[in-house]
Amino acid sequence: MSKKEKNKKYHKIRSVYQAKRRTKKWKERKRKALLQKKQGFVAKQKYMTKPYTNHKAPEDMSFIDNTDEVLEYFNDAKKLFKDKEKVEFDIKDISNLTPDTITLMIAKLKDVSYTRKGEFKGEAPKEPKLRKLFMESGFYNFVATSRQNKEKTKNLLHKEADYKVRPNIAKQACLFGMKHALGRTAPFEPLYEILVECMQNTNNHASANDEEKLKWWMFVYNCEDTNTSKYSFLDLGVGIFESIIVKNYITKFAKKLGAVPNTHFVQDLLNGNIQSRIDKDNEIRGKGIPQIVAHSSFDEFAKFQIITNDVKIDLKNKTHVKLKNSLSGTFYYWEIKNVA
Repeated sequence: MSKKEKNKKYHKIRSVYQAKRRTKKWKERKRKALLQKKQGFVAKQKYMTKPYTNHKAPEDMSFIDNTDEVLEYFNDAKKLFKDKEKVEFDIKDISNLTPDTITLMIAKLKDVSYTRKGEFKGEAPKEPKLRKLFMESGFYNFVATSRQNKEKTKNLLHKEADYKVRPNIAKQACLFGMKHALGRTAPFEPLYEILVECMQNTNNHASANDEEKLKWWMFVYNCEDTNTSKYSFLDLGVGIFESIIVKNYITKFAKKLGAVPNTHFVQDLLNGNIQSRIDKDNEIRGKGIPQIVAHSSFDEFAKFQIITNDVKIDLKNKTHVKLKNSLSGTFYYWEIKNVA
């Protein structure tokens, strides 16, 4: 194409563009875009000057022992974020705090779908022992803070977001607790396999829309007072009973039985009658929830619980309860201690 032809083509395109700009439709669209921009700026300025809504925590901030009340606290905070409120998480006056709750709090506050990019703040508990736990947990290493010196932690807190089983991380977490609680320097195979299964199960707890955003969080806390290692593992996917496989299984029975609670299917899940996940990792293929159930029976596990959707399962005493509040995700918690 000659230079003259190129110029002619350019002027033709330019002429069509200029003609569009003179139309009422074009002008109206530009007017609306400008109006929206101004409204967005005003709304942002208004939000910046808005006071924080004080969201006082229940005195017992133990997710494992006070599950419904802690869930209600975080679910109510989500509603505040949805209403475009700035939230102050007031945990100053709590009388109890456990590592599992810290894991849940970090995961929630780092989840954009939870905070909706809203602002939040808070202070550590006043009670010295609880404050020490909170500060040494590594909380401020994950949540933005004005603190100049972030606390160094002896605890292991980790997040992952690439949908792959991480054997090295599982081994590290395994040895971290084993050395403290059991005085062993070699991995405890059941513990290692549980960690791998938790990582693998995360793959099946994401919805189609959340697949790129889902993270798993793991926190290992070595309690000096009791020589116990406390493990928290969390994914904020849809939860076991909302995962595709389990939901399809429930739907089949619902046609016969009508609406039944998730607790009705707990035993089927634990016994392996429901496949708990889809294998996506060709290198490691475990046995899902039933394998976790089997390993939890070892004496080294002092406690072992799973919280998912509106169900709380205690694998040690083989019981489960229906919760009043629901967790969008799956939370595994166990403690190991020396039984010698």
